[in-house]
Amino acid sequence: MKTFFLLPVLAILFASCSKSDTTSDPVADLTTKTNMVVQSEWIITQYTDSGIDETIDFSGYSFRFNADGTFVSVSANDTFSGTWVLGAGSTKPDDNGYSSTEDKYNKLTIAISGSTQMNRLSHKWLAEKITATEIWLRDDNLASNEILRFGK
Repeated sequence: MKTFFLLPVLAILFASCSKSDTTSDPVADLTTKTNMVVQSEWIITQYTDSGIDETIDFSGYSFRFNADGTFVSVSANDTFSGTWVLGAGSTKPDDNGYSSTEDKYNKLTIAISGSTQMNRLSHKWLAEKITATEIWLRDDNLASNEILRFGK
């Protein structure tokens, strides 16, 4: 008899419980990711261009994303300076009315030059993953098969 009364009460309780309708704040999320990027020095753990692993070309370099928007690369022989900016992805359709999954990624733009290696980093990258220990970037042109990953 108790089970008979208990089942409707449990059904009402479960029906009234729902997931929160809160949505993440894209600005706060971008601020959090920016803070993760600027917290320390990075090294390149993977650089692939056209499917060819060229990570070795960045051996001995360390990189710093400074809070003032400067991007600095240091090796035993050279120091290069440039700029960086992390921007929000777009949920709006492009000029042709198409919306692509790539548009939803944050964009990390690096502008640096001075050597062949630095010229290859100078690009607007899709930020696939940003954590306190990893930054995963890729070219928005999938045919280029260009991947850039930073780690600690």
